[in-house]
Amino acid sequence: MLKVILFLVAASVIVVVAWMLAGIPGHVAASIGAFSIETSAPVAILMLAVLVIALLLLFRLLRGLRSIPRSGVAWRRRRRAAIGDRAVTRVLVALAAGEQGPARKEARRARNLLGESPQTLLLVAEAGRLAGREDEAEEAFRALSKQKDASFLGFRGLLRQAVDRQDWTEALTLAKQAEAAHPGTAWLRQQRAELALQTNNWAEALELVGPDPNRPTYYIAAAEAEPDPARALDFAKQAWKQAPAFTPAVLAYATRLRAGGSERRAQACVLEAWKRAPHPDLAAFALAPQTAPLARVQAAKRLAAANPTSIESRIVLARTALDAGLTGEARHQLDASQAQGIRQRRLSLILAEIEEQERGDTEAGRLAQREALRQATTADPDPRWECTNCHTGQAAWHPKCTTCGKVGTIQWQSNQPPAGLSVVAA
Repeated sequence: MLKVILFLVAASVIVVVAWMLAGIPGHVAASIGAFSIETSAPVAILMLAVLVIALLLLFRLLRGLRSIPRSGVAWRRRRRAAIGDRAVTRVLVALAAGEQGPARKEARRARNLLGESPQTLLLVAEAGRLAGREDEAEEAFRALSKQKDASFLGFRGLLRQAVDRQDWTEALTLAKQAEAAHPGTAWLRQQRAELALQTNNWAEALELVGPDPNRPTYYIAAAEAEPDPARALDFAKQAWKQAPAFTPAVLAYATRLRAGGSERRAQACVLEAWKRAPHPDLAAFALAPQTAPLARVQAAKRLAAANPTSIESRIVLARTALDAGLTGEARHQLDASQAQGIRQRRLSLILAEIEEQERGDTEAGRLAQREALRQATTADPDPRWECTNCHTGQAAWHPKCTTCGKVGTIQWQSNQPPAGLSVVAA
């Protein structure tokens, strides 16, 4: 209905305009060379209007003809963009499905159609990584890192590749570049912390890591690596405060106290740790100032008094007594250990030394030594430092496993039964 009304209104306007034109009086005459035209004013106005319309149409036609090349280019560009968008979609589907060949093929097609855009470069890189073509991925990531707004994506990809091939020097450089491109990201902070651990930059690791159960390990390692004695002491003290019963932490602090002339404080730390978790390394540290055999026996007694039923207390007493020639006391400590159900190899080896000192090079002595050594072959294994990740034994504690490289996994593994538990042989 509305269209009908509009049509009637338009028709009425045309009729009115035509009636007004027809009512215009006068004639118009024009001469062009040998040609002359004479007509009424309304007809002349109409002819002028037709001429203007014709000129406008001609102008539009010429402009249209002139724009045909540009229109063709725009059409081809739109077509390439549409095909490129479909290729991007197919790349995403192939990556999600783990299809290496189609992913690389469609990623290259998308790059050819859409150019060096961040999206296509990232897809090319990820498709290359999926297919194991790290060279293709690296080339795409480097091109991506040169783009101002997307450089972080390129640096992140290159950093991931450097970490995978354990190129820590390159990884550190890329981490700094990524930080400059997009500072403050949580992922990059975590990555930098891992790099600090891999490169043994323990002080930086402490600044980067958040709450972590391995922080005492980091403090111990930082103390070992720190050339400044005051700062090393501070690192060691933090390790001891956070893990006062962990032997490496105690020794890290006590060693620096001793180096600074605070022997009493160092011995107090070791004695307190012995009450909680006796360890052979603590005994070695506590007895180190004493060189005379009998003085070492007295020092061992003072230490063992803090935890008299511990197997470590009995062994340090037996060892120092044996070195001082007190074989009876040494044998007493071994008998007490056996009464507690301890059957470790080191006890049998000490027993063999006792038999050698007491009986000498006699037939009875040789028989007793052979029996002790035979018991050692079937005894329980001695406690040792062991990596809880790869279960490799370690001669000494390290902040990082020398076999698998994991940090904070070396722990003291002991088969000691609970204090007071005795085993009666049948």
